Amino acid sequence: MEYNCSSKQKRTGVGASVLIAVTVMAVVIGLFAGVVLMNQSLRSERNQTAALPAATEPAATEPAAETAAPTAETAQVSIVPNGFAYDGQYTRAQVVELAAPSVVGIDGVFETTVSYWGRPQTYEQQGSGSGVILTEDGYIATCAHVVDGAKKLTVTLNDDTSYEATIVGTDSRNDLAIIKIDATGLIPATLGDSDMLTVGEDVIAIGNPLGELRGTATSGIISAVKRTIEVEGTEMELVQTDAAISPGNSGGGLFNASGRLIGIVNAKVSDTSAEGLGFAIPVNSVVNEINDILHYGYVTGRAYLGVYTQNVTLSNGYFYGGTNCVQITEVIAGSAAEAAGLQVGDLILEIDGKAVSSNDALSDAIAAYNAGDTATLTIRRDNSRDTVTVTFGEYVPAK
Repeated sequence: MEYNCSSKQKRTGVGASVLIAVTVMAVVIGLFAGVVLMNQSLRSERNQTAALPAATEPAATEPAAETAAPTAETAQVSIVPNGFAYDGQYTRAQVVELAAPSVVGIDGVFETTVSYWGRPQTYEQQGSGSGVILTEDGYIATCAHVVDGAKKLTVTLNDDTSYEATIVGTDSRNDLAIIKIDATGLIPATLGDSDMLTVGEDVIAIGNPLGELRGTATSGIISAVKRTIEVEGTEMELVQTDAAISPGNSGGGLFNASGRLIGIVNAKVSDTSAEGLGFAIPVNSVVNEINDILHYGYVTGRAYLGVYTQNVTLSNGYFYGGTNCVQITEVIAGSAAEAAGLQVGDLILEIDGKAVSSNDALSDAIAAYNAGDTATLTIRRDNSRDTVTVTFGEYVPAK
Protein backbone atom coordinates (compact mmCIF):
# COMPACT_ATOMS: atom_id res chain seq x y z
CA MET A 1 0.00 0.00 0.00
CA GLU A 2 1.50 3.32 -1.02
CA TYR A 3 0.43 6.93 -1.11
CA ASN A 4 1.92 8.10 -4.36
CA CYS A 5 2.36 11.72 -5.35
CA SER A 6 3.28 12.88 -8.83
CA SER A 7 6.02 15.35 -9.60
CA LYS A 8 5.57 17.83 -12.43
CA GLN A 9 7.90 16.56 -15.07
CA LYS A 10 7.95 19.77 -17.06
CA ARG A 11 9.10 21.67 -14.02
CA THR A 12 11.28 19.16 -12.23
CA GLY A 13 12.55 16.74 -14.79
CA VAL A 14 11.57 13.95 -12.42
CA GLY A 15 9.32 11.40 -14.05
CA ALA A 16 9.02 9.13 -11.04
CA SER A 17 6.48 9.30 -8.26
CA VAL A 18 7.33 11.30 -5.16
CA LEU A 19 6.60 9.68 -1.82
CA ILE A 20 6.23 11.20 1.57
CA ALA A 21 9.31 9.58 3.04
CA VAL A 22 8.06 9.11 6.40
CA THR A 23 8.24 6.59 8.30
CA VAL A 24 8.91 3.13 9.00
CA MET A 25 6.91 0.48 7.41
CA ALA A 26 3.97 0.68 9.78
CA VAL A 27 2.72 -2.55 11.25
CA VAL A 28 -1.05 -2.73 10.90
CA ILE A 29 -3.03 -5.07 13.10
CA GLY A 30 -5.37 -7.64 11.56
CA LEU A 31 -6.03 -7.21 7.86
CA PHE A 32 -3.09 -4.85 7.49
CA ALA A 33 -0.55 -7.08 9.25
CA GLY A 34 2.66 -7.43 7.31
CA VAL A 35 1.78 -4.61 4.91
CA VAL A 36 4.62 -2.16 4.39
CA LEU A 37 3.70 1.50 4.21
CA MET A 38 6.55 3.03 2.26
CA ASN A 39 5.24 6.52 2.75
CA GLN A 40 3.21 8.22 5.37
CA SER A 41 3.31 5.03 7.35
CA LEU A 42 2.18 7.00 10.31
CA ARG A 43 -1.11 7.46 8.46
CA SER A 44 -3.62 5.00 7.05
CA GLU A 45 -6.17 5.00 4.27
CA ARG A 46 -8.31 7.40 6.24
CA ASN A 47 -6.00 10.27 5.20
CA GLN A 48 -6.72 11.25 1.62
CA THR A 49 -4.95 14.49 0.77
CA ALA A 50 -2.60 17.12 2.09
CA ALA A 51 -5.03 19.93 1.18
CA LEU A 52 -5.70 22.51 3.87
CA PRO A 53 -8.66 21.44 5.98
CA ALA A 54 -9.47 25.10 6.55
CA ALA A 55 -10.21 25.78 2.91
CA THR A 56 -13.60 24.14 2.74
CA GLU A 57 -14.30 23.04 6.28
CA PRO A 58 -14.69 25.14 9.42
CA ALA A 59 -12.10 23.18 11.33
CA ALA A 60 -9.88 20.15 11.04
CA THR A 61 -10.67 17.08 13.10
CA GLU A 62 -8.92 17.35 16.43
CA PRO A 63 -5.96 14.95 16.70
CA ALA A 64 -6.48 12.04 19.03
CA ALA A 65 -3.21 12.82 20.75
CA GLU A 66 -3.59 15.47 23.44
CA THR A 67 -3.00 19.02 22.23
CA ALA A 68 -0.41 21.01 24.16
CA ALA A 69 -0.87 24.63 25.14
CA PRO A 70 1.56 26.84 23.20
CA THR A 71 3.53 29.50 25.03
CA ALA A 72 4.67 32.87 23.73
CA GLU A 73 7.18 33.46 26.51
CA THR A 74 9.70 30.70 25.96
CA ALA A 75 9.08 29.42 22.44
CA GLN A 76 10.87 31.34 19.71
CA VAL A 77 13.20 30.30 16.92
CA SER A 78 15.13 32.35 14.39
CA ILE A 79 17.54 31.93 11.50
CA VAL A 80 21.24 32.19 12.31
CA PRO A 81 23.55 33.20 9.41
CA ASN A 82 25.59 30.28 8.14
CA GLY A 83 29.24 30.22 9.16
CA PHE A 84 32.02 28.18 10.70
CA ALA A 85 33.56 28.16 14.15
CA TYR A 86 37.03 28.21 12.63
CA ASP A 87 38.66 28.55 9.22
CA GLY A 88 37.32 25.79 7.02
CA GLN A 89 34.33 23.47 7.24
CA TYR A 90 33.57 20.96 9.93
CA THR A 91 34.32 17.36 9.13
CA ARG A 92 31.34 15.07 8.67
CA ALA A 93 32.06 13.49 12.03
CA GLN A 94 32.02 16.91 13.69
CA VAL A 95 28.73 17.85 12.02
CA VAL A 96 27.12 14.63 13.27
CA GLU A 97 28.53 15.19 16.76
CA LEU A 98 27.01 18.69 16.80
CA ALA A 99 23.66 17.88 15.21
CA ALA A 100 22.73 14.36 16.31
CA PRO A 101 21.67 15.30 19.89
CA SER A 102 18.97 17.57 18.43
CA VAL A 103 17.34 14.81 16.33
CA VAL A 104 14.76 12.49 17.88
CA GLY A 105 12.78 9.41 16.96
CA ILE A 106 8.97 9.59 17.01
CA ASP A 107 6.80 6.51 17.48
CA GLY A 108 3.06 6.75 17.01
CA VAL A 109 -0.03 4.66 17.63
CA PHE A 110 -2.92 5.19 15.22
CA GLU A 111 -6.36 3.73 14.71
CA THR A 112 -7.72 2.66 11.34
CA THR A 113 -11.21 1.41 10.56
CA VAL A 114 -12.05 -1.09 7.84
CA SER A 115 -15.38 -2.63 6.94
CA TYR A 116 -16.02 -6.38 6.78
CA TRP A 117 -19.35 -7.24 5.19
CA GLY A 118 -20.69 -3.85 6.19
CA ARG A 119 -19.41 -4.09 9.76
CA PRO A 120 -16.72 -1.55 10.70
CA GLN A 121 -13.71 -2.92 12.57
CA THR A 122 -11.14 -0.69 14.25
CA TYR A 123 -7.48 -1.70 14.48
CA GLU A 124 -4.36 -0.10 15.86
CA GLN A 125 -1.31 0.45 13.75
CA GLN A 126 2.13 1.71 14.63
CA GLY A 127 4.63 3.81 12.75
CA SER A 128 7.74 5.86 13.27
CA GLY A 129 9.25 9.09 12.06
CA SER A 130 11.79 11.67 13.10
CA GLY A 131 11.87 15.15 14.62
CA VAL A 132 14.21 18.03 15.40
CA ILE A 133 14.42 19.77 18.78
CA LEU A 134 13.71 23.51 18.50
CA THR A 135 13.95 24.65 22.12
CA GLU A 136 15.62 23.34 25.24
CA ASP A 137 12.24 23.06 26.96
CA GLY A 138 10.87 20.41 24.63
CA TYR A 139 9.34 21.89 21.47
CA ILE A 140 10.07 19.65 18.47
CA ALA A 141 9.49 20.16 14.74
CA THR A 142 8.44 17.30 12.50
CA CYS A 143 6.24 16.69 9.45
CA ALA A 144 2.46 16.94 9.67
CA HIS A 145 2.07 13.55 8.03
CA VAL A 146 4.20 12.00 10.79
CA VAL A 147 1.72 12.90 13.54
CA ASP A 148 -1.65 13.45 11.85
CA GLY A 149 -4.31 11.29 13.50
CA ALA A 150 -2.03 10.03 16.27
CA LYS A 151 -3.69 8.41 19.26
CA LYS A 152 -0.39 8.40 21.14
CA LEU A 153 3.08 9.77 20.40
CA THR A 154 6.37 8.82 22.03
CA VAL A 155 9.60 10.73 21.49
CA THR A 156 12.98 9.07 22.08
CA LEU A 157 16.00 11.32 22.48
CA ASN A 158 19.54 10.68 21.32
CA ASP A 159 20.41 9.39 24.81
CA ASP A 160 17.57 6.80 24.65
CA THR A 161 15.35 8.72 27.10
CA SER A 162 11.67 8.50 26.10
CA TYR A 163 8.79 10.92 26.68
CA GLU A 164 5.13 11.02 25.75
CA ALA A 165 4.49 13.90 23.34
CA THR A 166 1.52 16.19 22.72
CA ILE A 167 0.64 17.98 19.49
CA VAL A 168 0.95 21.77 19.64
CA GLY A 169 -0.26 22.39 16.09
CA THR A 170 0.07 21.36 12.45
CA ASP A 171 0.22 23.07 9.06
CA SER A 172 -0.81 20.72 6.26
CA ARG A 173 0.06 23.24 3.55
CA ASN A 174 3.75 23.06 4.50
CA ASP A 175 3.66 19.49 5.88
CA LEU A 176 4.80 20.92 9.22
CA ALA A 177 3.96 20.04 12.81
CA ILE A 178 5.17 21.06 16.26
CA ILE A 179 4.96 18.64 19.18
CA LYS A 180 5.95 19.07 22.84
CA ILE A 181 7.54 16.87 25.48
CA ASP A 182 7.84 17.64 29.19
CA ALA A 183 11.60 18.00 29.38
CA THR A 184 14.24 20.65 30.00
CA GLY A 185 17.92 21.05 29.22
CA LEU A 186 17.56 19.65 25.71
CA ILE A 187 19.99 20.48 22.91
CA PRO A 188 18.12 22.41 20.19
CA ALA A 189 19.23 22.61 16.59
CA THR A 190 20.58 25.91 15.30
CA LEU A 191 18.56 27.04 12.29
CA GLY A 192 20.79 27.89 9.35
CA ASP A 193 20.03 30.13 6.38
CA SER A 194 18.57 27.88 3.69
CA ASP A 195 18.38 30.83 1.28
CA MET A 196 22.19 30.75 1.12
CA LEU A 197 22.42 27.13 -0.03
CA THR A 198 24.26 26.39 -3.27
CA VAL A 199 24.13 23.35 -5.54
CA GLY A 200 26.97 21.00 -4.70
CA GLU A 201 27.17 22.05 -1.06
CA ASP A 202 27.77 19.20 1.42
CA VAL A 203 24.86 18.20 3.66
CA ILE A 204 24.09 15.46 6.17
CA ALA A 205 20.66 13.97 6.88
CA ILE A 206 20.02 12.59 10.37
CA GLY A 207 16.89 10.65 11.26
CA ASN A 208 15.18 7.44 12.28
CA PRO A 209 15.01 5.27 9.13
CA LEU A 210 12.74 2.24 9.33
CA GLY A 211 11.78 3.33 12.84
CA GLU A 212 14.62 1.20 14.20
CA LEU A 213 17.87 2.97 13.28
CA ARG A 214 17.53 6.18 15.28
CA GLY A 215 20.43 8.62 14.90
CA THR A 216 21.38 7.34 11.45
CA ALA A 217 23.43 9.89 9.47
CA THR A 218 23.75 9.90 5.68
CA SER A 219 25.78 12.34 3.64
CA GLY A 220 25.35 13.95 0.25
CA ILE A 221 25.16 17.26 -1.54
CA ILE A 222 22.52 19.82 -2.42
CA SER A 223 21.22 18.72 -5.82
CA ALA A 224 18.82 21.65 -6.29
CA VAL A 225 17.84 24.54 -4.04
CA LYS A 226 14.32 25.29 -5.30
CA ARG A 227 12.70 22.21 -6.77
CA THR A 228 8.93 22.50 -7.24
CA ILE A 229 7.33 19.16 -6.46
CA GLU A 230 3.70 18.13 -6.07
CA VAL A 231 3.41 16.13 -2.87
CA GLU A 232 0.05 14.59 -1.94
CA GLY A 233 -1.69 17.04 -4.25
CA THR A 234 0.04 20.07 -2.71
CA GLU A 235 2.72 21.93 -4.64
CA MET A 236 5.83 22.58 -2.54
CA GLU A 237 9.18 24.23 -3.22
CA LEU A 238 11.78 21.93 -1.68
CA VAL A 239 15.51 21.44 -1.34
CA GLN A 240 16.72 18.39 -3.26
CA THR A 241 19.56 16.20 -2.00
CA ASP A 242 21.20 12.91 -2.90
CA ALA A 243 21.74 11.97 0.77
CA ALA A 244 20.06 8.62 1.39
CA ILE A 245 16.47 9.12 2.58
CA SER A 246 14.42 6.15 3.81
CA PRO A 247 10.99 5.56 5.34
CA GLY A 248 11.25 6.90 8.88
CA ASN A 249 13.46 9.86 7.93
CA SER A 250 10.52 12.23 7.56
CA GLY A 251 10.64 15.03 10.10
CA GLY A 252 14.39 14.55 10.58
CA GLY A 253 17.04 17.14 9.90
CA LEU A 254 19.12 18.11 6.88
CA PHE A 255 22.23 19.88 8.16
CA ASN A 256 24.89 21.91 6.36
CA ALA A 257 28.65 21.78 6.91
CA SER A 258 28.28 24.24 9.80
CA GLY A 259 26.08 21.74 11.62
CA ARG A 260 23.05 24.00 11.19
CA LEU A 261 19.57 22.85 10.30
CA ILE A 262 18.70 23.98 6.78
CA GLY A 263 15.88 21.55 5.96
CA ILE A 264 13.25 19.21 7.41
CA VAL A 265 13.24 15.95 5.44
CA ASN A 266 9.79 15.12 4.06
CA ALA A 267 9.84 13.27 0.73
CA LYS A 268 11.69 10.99 -1.65
CA VAL A 269 11.25 9.58 -5.15
CA SER A 270 9.93 6.04 -4.98
CA ASP A 271 10.63 4.77 -8.48
CA THR A 272 12.85 1.68 -8.38
CA SER A 273 14.89 2.99 -11.29
CA ALA A 274 15.78 6.21 -9.43
CA GLU A 275 18.25 6.70 -6.62
CA GLY A 276 19.41 9.62 -4.52
CA LEU A 277 16.34 11.82 -4.98
CA GLY A 278 15.35 13.10 -1.56
CA PHE A 279 13.66 16.35 -0.57
CA ALA A 280 13.49 18.60 2.47
CA ILE A 281 11.45 21.63 3.50
CA PRO A 282 13.84 24.65 3.58
CA VAL A 283 13.75 26.18 7.06
CA ASN A 284 13.55 29.77 5.80
CA SER A 285 10.23 28.98 4.14
CA VAL A 286 8.60 27.82 7.39
CA VAL A 287 10.28 29.76 10.21
CA ASN A 288 7.31 32.15 10.47
CA GLU A 289 4.88 29.24 10.47
CA ILE A 290 6.94 27.50 13.18
CA ASN A 291 6.76 30.56 15.42
CA ASP A 292 3.04 30.98 14.77
CA ILE A 293 2.38 27.40 15.86
CA LEU A 294 4.65 27.82 18.89
CA HIS A 295 2.81 30.94 19.98
CA TYR A 296 -0.79 30.33 18.88
CA GLY A 297 -1.10 26.65 18.03
CA TYR A 298 -1.87 27.37 14.36
CA VAL A 299 -0.61 29.44 11.42
CA THR A 300 -2.19 32.87 11.44
CA GLY A 301 -3.50 34.74 8.43
CA ARG A 302 -4.77 31.74 6.47
CA ALA A 303 -7.88 32.33 4.36
CA TYR A 304 -11.14 30.76 5.54
CA LEU A 305 -14.38 30.55 3.58
CA GLY A 306 -16.57 28.63 6.01
CA VAL A 307 -18.50 26.05 4.02
CA TYR A 308 -18.83 22.30 3.77
CA THR A 309 -18.96 21.06 0.18
CA GLN A 310 -19.41 17.89 -1.84
CA ASN A 311 -18.20 16.97 -5.33
CA VAL A 312 -20.88 17.00 -8.04
CA THR A 313 -21.02 16.62 -11.82
CA LEU A 314 -23.45 18.66 -13.88
CA SER A 315 -24.93 16.71 -16.76
CA ASN A 316 -24.27 18.00 -20.25
CA GLY A 317 -27.25 16.13 -21.66
CA TYR A 318 -25.24 13.12 -22.84
CA PHE A 319 -24.69 9.74 -21.25
CA TYR A 320 -21.03 10.50 -20.50
CA GLY A 321 -19.31 13.68 -19.44
CA GLY A 322 -20.39 16.85 -17.71
CA THR A 323 -19.00 19.73 -15.67
CA ASN A 324 -17.35 18.91 -12.36
CA CYS A 325 -17.80 21.40 -9.53
CA VAL A 326 -18.67 21.51 -5.82
CA GLN A 327 -21.97 22.05 -4.06
CA ILE A 328 -22.33 23.76 -0.69
CA THR A 329 -23.90 21.43 1.87
CA GLU A 330 -23.51 23.72 4.91
CA VAL A 331 -22.68 27.39 5.50
CA ILE A 332 -21.04 28.10 8.86
CA ALA A 333 -22.71 30.80 10.92
CA GLY A 334 -20.64 33.97 11.16
CA SER A 335 -18.29 32.91 8.36
CA ALA A 336 -17.12 34.79 5.29
CA ALA A 337 -19.42 32.62 3.20
CA GLU A 338 -22.48 33.66 5.21
CA ALA A 339 -21.48 37.33 5.02
CA ALA A 340 -21.20 37.02 1.23
CA GLY A 341 -24.67 35.50 0.96
CA LEU A 342 -23.68 32.00 -0.12
CA GLN A 343 -26.38 29.40 0.48
CA VAL A 344 -26.76 25.67 0.88
CA GLY A 345 -27.23 24.15 -2.58
CA ASP A 346 -25.11 26.75 -4.37
CA LEU A 347 -22.69 25.29 -6.91
CA ILE A 348 -19.22 26.86 -6.86
CA LEU A 349 -17.88 26.87 -10.42
CA GLU A 350 -14.93 29.30 -10.30
CA ILE A 351 -12.83 31.47 -8.01
CA ASP A 352 -11.47 34.57 -9.76
CA GLY A 353 -11.95 32.82 -13.07
CA LYS A 354 -10.17 29.62 -12.02
CA ALA A 355 -12.33 26.52 -12.41
CA VAL A 356 -13.27 24.66 -9.23
CA SER A 357 -13.73 21.02 -10.20
CA SER A 358 -13.53 19.33 -6.79
CA ASN A 359 -13.22 19.83 -3.05
CA ASP A 360 -9.45 19.55 -3.40
CA ALA A 361 -9.42 22.16 -6.15
CA LEU A 362 -11.44 24.51 -3.93
CA SER A 363 -8.96 23.98 -1.08
CA ASP A 364 -6.02 24.65 -3.37
CA ALA A 365 -7.64 27.78 -4.77
CA ILE A 366 -8.40 29.25 -1.33
CA ALA A 367 -4.87 28.40 -0.14
CA ALA A 368 -3.57 31.07 -2.53
CA TYR A 369 -5.32 33.78 -0.49
CA ASN A 370 -4.77 35.29 2.93
CA ALA A 371 -7.30 36.36 5.51
CA GLY A 372 -8.80 39.68 4.45
CA ASP A 373 -8.27 39.07 0.73
CA THR A 374 -11.25 39.44 -1.61
CA ALA A 375 -12.23 37.05 -4.39
CA THR A 376 -15.06 36.69 -6.89
CA LEU A 377 -16.86 33.34 -6.83
CA THR A 378 -18.83 32.23 -9.86
CA ILE A 379 -21.79 30.20 -8.66
CA ARG A 380 -24.89 28.52 -10.01
CA ARG A 381 -28.11 28.95 -8.05
CA ASP A 382 -31.58 27.88 -9.20
CA ASN A 383 -30.17 27.14 -12.67
CA SER A 384 -28.87 30.71 -12.97
CA ARG A 385 -25.23 31.68 -13.18
CA ASP A 386 -24.13 34.52 -10.88
CA THR A 387 -21.08 36.02 -9.13
CA VAL A 388 -20.52 36.65 -5.43
CA THR A 389 -17.75 38.72 -3.84
CA VAL A 390 -16.19 37.14 -0.76
CA THR A 391 -13.79 38.65 1.77
CA PHE A 392 -12.03 35.70 3.38
CA GLY A 393 -11.91 35.33 7.13
CA GLU A 394 -9.06 33.80 9.13
CA TYR A 395 -8.85 30.09 9.77
CA VAL A 396 -8.70 29.35 13.50
CA PRO A 397 -8.80 25.64 14.42
CA ALA A 398 -11.39 24.41 16.90
CA LYS A 399 -10.11 24.06 20.47
